[in-house]
Amino acid sequence: MFKLMLQFIQVAKTENVTQAANQLCLSQPTLSHNMHKLEEKLGTKLFNRNSKGITLTSSGELLYEQAKMMQHLYENTLHKLEKHKLRHQTELKIGCGDAWWHLFVRDCVSDFRHAYPHSNITIDVGDHLQLMNLLLSDEISIFVGHEILGLAQSEDILFHPLFSSQEDVFVRQGHPLLGVNCSNEDIARFPSVDLGASKSRFAHLVQQQNEKLTTFQKRHYLQEKVKYHTNSLMTAIDLLQTSDAILPYPASMKAYFARFDLVPLQMQECFSTATIGAYLHKDSQQNTESSELLAQFKVLCSQLEW
Repeated sequence: MFKLMLQFIQVAKTENVTQAANQLCLSQPTLSHNMHKLEEKLGTKLFNRNSKGITLTSSGELLYEQAKMMQHLYENTLHKLEKHKLRHQTELKIGCGDAWWHLFVRDCVSDFRHAYPHSNITIDVGDHLQLMNLLLSDEISIFVGHEILGLAQSEDILFHPLFSSQEDVFVRQGHPLLGVNCSNEDIARFPSVDLGASKSRFAHLVQQQNEKLTTFQKRHYLQEKVKYHTNSLMTAIDLLQTSDAILPYPASMKAYFARFDLVPLQMQECFSTATIGAYLHKDSQQNTESSELLAQFKVLCSQLEW
């Protein structure tokens, strides 16, 4: 029935069966037969036929207006269905740490948004253990974070190294340790901001603790040390600005922290070095969007100075 309506619209528009048949790639007798069949189905005369051609009857005029509305609705529905299909076929579910979001991930997501304007995008920002938990539960398909040493279920996960990152220790302007060549004893006297999800909550993801901690780090992580724990970067910044607390964080965020009058201490030795990379679940390694994003990460990271 809908096919007959589409043919009717073309005949009504041209008021010429032969011309309409050519545009529809039908023979003139077939189209004429179909128009008679439509009149029979509707039980009304749609055309005035004479030697000069055809015109629409009042019923034909009414049907023509309604049929055009139906055609518009049909085409609009097809368009929406296509957008819906694209939205879910190219959906991006990504995770990253605050530092990597500011440094390069947001640019990659912006490029994805422009390439797939109708696609859903989910972005989770957190520490590497929190993001690994989301990856394993299929809530994200890729994330950028620290290499997790001693990872449980590692056989299900692919890690693609991107670059090596060093950590500085950031403090507010006017901090008592500024101008001092700091040792582990110096920073141990001050509270520290622990930025990230609760370690105990995701302890099941790690089979063994990292035994490669430096003396510096071991002193920093002493249980009796005062800690301000938060999973919000902006909250961490507020805590640093209003206290003598310290924050070990990727040195590549130095320019970003400078906007908030936070500066790195001069250290006698590097606080920490870590490999940063992209994690994917093996089951989703064929995901086109994740693979394209990984390739983009590798290109961008090779161009940045860490």
